[in-house]
Amino acid sequence: MKCVFVLAAAFVFFTACNKNDNNNTNTINGQDASFLQNASYANHAEIDAGAIAAVKGSYDSVRVFGSLMVTDHGGAQSGLDTLASGLHVTIPSTADSAHVAMATVLQSLSGSVFDTTYIGAQVRDHMAAAALFQQELSTGNNQQLKSYANQYLPVIQMHLQEAQRIQQTLQ
Repeated sequence: MKCVFVLAAAFVFFTACNKNDNNNTNTINGQDASFLQNASYANHAEIDAGAIAAVKGSYDSVRVFGSLMVTDHGGAQSGLDTLASGLHVTIPSTADSAHVAMATVLQSLSGSVFDTTYIGAQVRDHMAAAALFQQELSTGNNQQLKSYANQYLPVIQMHLQEAQRIQQTLQ
């Protein structure tokens, strides 16, 4: 009889878990929580640095790329804010301290030094963001977050390719 109770309890537990996953409930794992935080930091960093580049870039390509970062990552952050709110998770509303420091450095630079520093950081940041989004797709639990990662990973990869192209022209 004890075995039947344990099996019945296990059935209810797994059915409930399956039902939650299929209904896109608020269930998140550690990867999901980390993804929410780091994706928000990344979006804010791209928005901040992009706004600086849109004004300070000495090449049109750098200024246009900066504006694109503000637009694309602003939209991505808006979607992330909505998801986090629905999941009852608080996410950062600013860039992380390393990117705040980078923005300060960018503010102090000009000309080709600004352009190469900004674009080099964009290549590194978009490589890291692509890895973050791929990790969420591989080990995340929440289907809404995985859908978000799936939607924006191609955009991040396109940004990376464009940053690499600009980097080549600056050398």
